[in-house]
Amino acid sequence: MTKLTIDEIEYDIDDFTDEQKAIVNLIQYNDTVVRQLEHELQCVSAVGKMKVNELKQSLGHKDEE
Repeated sequence: MTKLTIDEIEYDIDDFTDEQKAIVNLIQYNDTVVRQLEHELQCVSAVGKMKVNELKQSLGHKDEE
């Protein structure tokens, strides 16, 4: 028995219709894609910050302390 909770109500996925199971699968896929895109955004942002720091350093920029 696989359980799913929506708005504090627990459902047994085994009782779902094929259409409802397909919706659940799509929601799970969507969540996976969102997590992957968030990870990619964090990576791209980190590289961008590193490159700004690299440019500042090459220009002799001194960070204020």
